[in-house]
Amino acid sequence: MASMQEKMRSLVSNPNTGEGHADVHSAREPATMEGHVHVHAVSPLILLSVFGALLVLTVLTVAVTYIDLGPANLIVALGIAVVKAAFVILFFMHMWWDRPFNAIVLISALLFITLFLGFAIMDTDNYQVYMKPPAVASPR
Repeated sequence: MASMQEKMRSLVSNPNTGEGHADVHSAREPATMEGHVHVHAVSPLILLSVFGALLVLTVLTVAVTYIDLGPANLIVALGIAVVKAAFVILFFMHMWWDRPFNAIVLISALLFITLFLGFAIMDTDNYQVYMKPPAVASPR
């Protein structure tokens, strides 16, 4: 059974030469070799499929708000948001066909952001116990 990446590569192959979009990148040629600029041509089928998946995930996000999962509502909504962001990064930003090094840089940057935000969130319990709600003025 062919992998998902092989199926996607076959959708964006050149019918005249049989050369796939990913094959062009595998040569690791510079983007401006001999004065030409390499353009990422993505099949409309792929773009419409990703668009449909994003719409379904958006509806799912809204549907989750109507279900009381307690504290898990936030976790589920963030999980769906991460999947949607992955679709946008992979297909609309062309990371699916880009060099693996760029994906490593992107993923490591996201991990560091998560790490820093995690440390900041761990600290919120220390100062929230001292916060007092604002006083409500009594009507006169």
